[in-house]
Amino acid sequence: MPVNYLHGHPKEITATLTEMTRNPTASAQKYPLIALFQDFEEDLSGDFLKVKLQMIIAVMTKNTLSAPDRYAVSFRPFLYPIYGELIKVISRSGYFNESTEKQVKHIKVDRLFWGRNGLYGNEGNIFNDYIDCIEIKDLRLNVKLKNC
Repeated sequence: MPVNYLHGHPKEITATLTEMTRNPTASAQKYPLIALFQDFEEDLSGDFLKVKLQMIIAVMTKNTLSAPDRYAVSFRPFLYPIYGELIKVISRSGYFNESTEKQVKHIKVDRLFWGRNGLYGNEGNIFNDYIDCIEIKDLRLNVKLKNC
């Protein structure tokens, strides 16, 4: 299954997803989604470029599903496998100093029904779709610098 990847400011990602909704072919390709939220700081003070990233892995959901149903429909068949593969690809890519999955330090949050009103009212989420997602917070990576 192809996974859509977007990066940028959350409002830009939302605008892109909204635009995709207007095209039936593109709309079917919106999810599953990996979204990298920018802006992020880059620390150049050492041998590596240190970054701390925020991402989500998301799938469409229904607002009527219960928590157990969300795990059965969204998390176990889609979100967890994509999450596992993402961490594996990061560790094996060669672009980062982190060369094993255990070295890829981050905080993982299962977000059930991260929908229009979000978790904490209108400011909880700016996406226009009902989604279940895994939020990856504080993903700390040491990017290998190329010697020119």
